[in-house]
Amino acid sequence: MAIVAIDGPGGSGKSTIASRLAERLAVPMLSTGLFFRVAAWGLAPVLSEDRLEPGSVEDWFDHHRITVKGDRALLDDGYLGEELRLPMVQQILSLVAADSTVRRRILELERAQISSLGSCVVEGRDIGSVVWPEAICKFYLVARQQIRIERRPEEGLELIDRDRKDSVRRDAPLRMARDAFLVDNSDEPIEVLVERMARLVALQSERASVEAPS
Repeated sequence: MAIVAIDGPGGSGKSTIASRLAERLAVPMLSTGLFFRVAAWGLAPVLSEDRLEPGSVEDWFDHHRITVKGDRALLDDGYLGEELRLPMVQQILSLVAADSTVRRRILELERAQISSLGSCVVEGRDIGSVVWPEAICKFYLVARQQIRIERRPEEGLELIDRDRKDSVRRDAPLRMARDAFLVDNSDEPIEVLVERMARLVALQSERASVEAPS
């Protein structure tokens, strides 16, 4: 099973690159940030003074089902789309993502879904470092701040603030895995980047097959 991990801050183009790379490699793509957006949407009513009670979180996960199919998300049997980009969700996303109970429950979902997909391209914020550290090839996408904001005008500077909060959280902070390739997605055409990344995946896969015990 060959997993390709793509991590990076918001607005770096992870979803677009992951989708194109998955198409290039002829494998499924999974956007894990949707797990947290759905959780933020669902848990908003149980926030108490900007805090999440562990019991409330466990109860919510016990009674609801989050499913992510590529870049689409379902809560129970209903698709969620624009709701996941509402200011209400943006404002509490870092708080929800930093909650240890939320992270534990979503980590279980992420690993189960990756296992069910088999070979795939997975994008998020801690895929290469926490979710699937044994990924065959890891990338960390970056882009200039102004470009990232222009890509997410509905979030603006909140995007940068969320990245800062995610970088210093205790559990699974946003960071580049030690063995990841750094990719600047500021200026180069997507097609060029995807082709370069596909070649690196092929090289890493070949190296892994050579190093695998016979």
